[in-house]
Amino acid sequence: MHKTAPDAAPGPAPSEQRRLPRKNTLLTGVIADLESEQSWECTIHDISTRGAAVAVGGRMPVSAELCLLDTENRTAHHARVTWSNYERSGLLFIRSHAMGFGLPPKMRFLWRLLLEAKLRQADRAVAMGISAELALGSVGLAREHLHQMARYASADKRFQQLLQRAEHLLHEGDE
Repeated sequence: MHKTAPDAAPGPAPSEQRRLPRKNTLLTGVIADLESEQSWECTIHDISTRGAAVAVGGRMPVSAELCLLDTENRTAHHARVTWSNYERSGLLFIRSHAMGFGLPPKMRFLWRLLLEAKLRQADRAVAMGISAELALGSVGLAREHLHQMARYASADKRFQQLLQRAEHLLHEGDE
């Protein structure tokens, strides 16, 4: 009887064969269509400097370019969908930007989307009995953040209304 070589140890799972490992997360985000400014809330399940896996409640078209707004870290990623199934989609980051002065003019609409997402988070907290001031603070909407956002709201009526609403909620907490 002749002996065969021992079986090789199994290699790492395909998801772990990436050049840069992804960090498992559970972050809220917003997916935005770069052309029409339509947006959808999403959950960021894992992320690295080169990409992320997100859930949006359905399939996304492979090769589509979009923007992923990481609302927790205030980072915008111009990305391409590399794979998609009904549970999650994989994104490859083309370029990433901190939400600040370096954000390209064509992506400034993301400031409004960030404020909308933060107000939705605060509304959920208020619905659970948390004060408006504490809810706004916990999602990162202090007065200084609103002043920074206001720089980008000049021509956007919806954005101006959202800022007024957030300011009103902050003033309610002062009374």
